[in-house]
Amino acid sequence: MADTEEKWRGSAESIQYKPGKGVFLGLLGVTSFVMVAAGFFFWYVPTIGLGNIHPALPYVLGALLLGVALFIVLGAVFITVAALRGAFIFRSSFRGLLVKFFLPIMLMVGGFLKIPRIKIEQAFIDINNQMVRLMGRRFRPEKLLILMPHCIQYDNCRIKVTRDVKNCAGCGRCEIGGLLTLSDEFGITLFISTGGTVARRKVYEERPDAVIAVACERDLTSGLQDAYPLPVIAIVNKRPRGYCMETGVAIEEVRQAILDLVGPGRLSRGGAAHART
Repeated sequence: MADTEEKWRGSAESIQYKPGKGVFLGLLGVTSFVMVAAGFFFWYVPTIGLGNIHPALPYVLGALLLGVALFIVLGAVFITVAALRGAFIFRSSFRGLLVKFFLPIMLMVGGFLKIPRIKIEQAFIDINNQMVRLMGRRFRPEKLLILMPHCIQYDNCRIKVTRDVKNCAGCGRCEIGGLLTLSDEFGITLFISTGGTVARRKVYEERPDAVIAVACERDLTSGLQDAYPLPVIAIVNKRPRGYCMETGVAIEEVRQAILDLVGPGRLSRGGAAHART
């Protein structure tokens, strides 16, 4: 992350978040081809030795590698369908294939092809969110967790919110007050994390059914990998002053993520109280 911080000098506005699905899906196809070709190579080379042991062994190994190759190709196809057409088949297994298998290899291949890492990460985050939404699962608000980075806080604020977010005075200089209002409205736990390790510990302690996380692309990518199979909707932060200082988030994006996870028919805590009156 240090390399990216050195390059970024901030700007008058937050960076535009425009995930490039075309680049990502093209890289997905290249990665699938490379893996299938590698599988053929590792089948072809030892067949001579295996044939000397038993004539059937090359065919057994070939069948196993063929099955793996078909799974990889089908996974790439279903991920592409989910990204382009909004249809998600065999939900958990193929999302896991994207998060745990394809992404690490794609980052390596992308580095070899000189594709900016951030483009791959942005598209991965976007496709992951689409897959989570297409899972069609609905969660109770009290079983959700909203994770925010501590850099979202106003830099000169003297109030400590990382221990208890309710300490926030709601001055409006950062989005924490608005996020706290949102968490109270829906009855969702909001946590301001000082780092990835603390965030992982909070997830372990709370054991939520799903998470809404805000951070930069690299932190979100590593967090999604660590949290799988937990459903996570990841939102890229705004960085008007660069990385790790007075970052921001669109409150409406967080609200929409909540509605996507709990369902539009679920009343928020405030809405339920109003309905009773």
